Amino acid sequence: MNQYNFSAPPLSKINKSILIVSGVCFLAGAIFKAVGIPPFMQTFTLSGASLFSGHIYQLFTYPLIETQLMSFIFNALIVWFIGSELESQWGVRVYSRFLLLIVAGVGLLYVLGNLMAFGTIHFGIALSGLTGINLAMLTAYALLYPDRQMSLMMIFPMKARTFCWILAGIEAYMAIFNSLSTSWAHLLAMGLSYLIIRFQSRMILKKVFNPSSTSKKQSKKHLYVVKDEEQNPPKYWQ
Repeated sequence: MNQYNFSAPPLSKINKSILIVSGVCFLAGAIFKAVGIPPFMQTFTLSGASLFSGHIYQLFTYPLIETQLMSFIFNALIVWFIGSELESQWGVRVYSRFLLLIVAGVGLLYVLGNLMAFGTIHFGIALSGLTGINLAMLTAYALLYPDRQMSLMMIFPMKARTFCWILAGIEAYMAIFNSLSTSWAHLLAMGLSYLIIRFQSRMILKKVFNPSSTSKKQSKKHLYVVKDEEQNPPKYWQ
């Protein structure tokens, strides 16, 4: 069996826009902090307290706000490497709907969790950054290409599914033993991505991602998990 090594695809349309906006927000936040201007970027992060105050837009803006340089660089690379490949396989429409479903779904569940913590310090903890989206992408990638070779810390080669399990284990450790509510949100992103990929053939998901697939004029193609890496890369959700 031939082995496919992971290589960087061209930066795709949606991901380029995500990185440009996120990069501008990161630089703006860093500049404002350096000159002593109050960090207005906090108004775009997501928390139960802010959302229940009427800031509904936070459900869609929170992934674009990064506050740490290394976190921004790492997340940008994942968006470029993994996100661009998924977009090239799925197409702009399906990929954009996948991202919106992950962002909005995780955001709502996170806020519901905040609601349960009403009156405690956890109620005001804000969720931000591309980590949740990236973990959802990596989960989808591991399900579609389970035997693809990836590298942990750019050193240790392993299969994509093993890589994904390690990331899930790290987030679970951080959530349970360090009590990080944001890690629970990241696990939610991975779980939601898993459900989307595994149950994509269900009618409700077909209508969400590709309404035309239910038409009799369309050929019956659907997403499937790659079992044999000797196959040509499939076209998903088309």
